[in-house]
Amino acid sequence: MQSDSGQKRRRGRPVGKTGDTRERILEAAREVYGEHGTYGTTVALILKQADVSRPTFYKYFSSAVDVIDEIIRDCNEDVERLFVKVFEQPQKEFYDYLPMALSGYLNWGRSKGLLMEARFRELHDRSSPVSRYRDEHNRRIVAILHDSMVKHGRTPPGDLALTSLVQGIEHLGYQFCMQAEHTEMPHYIQVMGRLCIAMLGNRHDWQEMMASPFFSRLLGLEES
Repeated sequence: MQSDSGQKRRRGRPVGKTGDTRERILEAAREVYGEHGTYGTTVALILKQADVSRPTFYKYFSSAVDVIDEIIRDCNEDVERLFVKVFEQPQKEFYDYLPMALSGYLNWGRSKGLLMEARFRELHDRSSPVSRYRDEHNRRIVAILHDSMVKHGRTPPGDLALTSLVQGIEHLGYQFCMQAEHTEMPHYIQVMGRLCIAMLGNRHDWQEMMASPFFSRLLGLEES
C-alpha cells in the first residue's frame, strides 16, 4: 500500500489519529478475547487481528491482560450507563421501568456476541479480570437501583435483597446469552420481571399489574 506521496506504508503502522489506533487495538482485542477468553488471548493474536506492530501495541497497553481489563471495565460501564439512562426516564409507576430495563439488558448482552459469552464463562473464575471486577460492578448496580427507588419515593429493600436480585438477573442474562434463542426473550423477561417485583415490589404493584393487560401478559400473571 502506498501513501499519497508514493512512499510505501509500513505494515502495522497505520496512518491516523492516536485515538483511532488505540481503538483499533481494543476492537481487535475484543474479537480475540471473545474467541479465546482470558487465557487464550495473547499479544501476538491481538497484533495479528489489529495489524499493528508490537511497539505500537506497547505504546498504549502494557500486556494482553491490560487490554482485557479495559474491555471488561468498558462492558461493566455499558451496563451501568444503560440502567442509569433507563431510570432517568419519567414513568408513572416504578414497575413501568421493567420492560425497558430488562429488554435493554438482554439485547445489550446478545449484541456483544462472543465477547459476552467469554465474559459470562469467567464470572466465577477468581483469577479472571471478569471475576475481579464483578463484585465492584454489582455494587454499583445495587447503588443505581437503591438511588432510583429513593428518587421515586420508594423504600428500597436491604443490600442483601438488592444484591440477590442483581445476581439473579445476571444469571438469567448468562443463560439467555449462552443457551437461549432470541425468540425466547419474552420468557426470560417474564421470569426476570417476576423476580424484580418479588424483591422490589409491594402489594400495590401486584394489584396494579394484575389489572393491566400489558403487564399481565408481560409477566404471565393471567396464568398464575
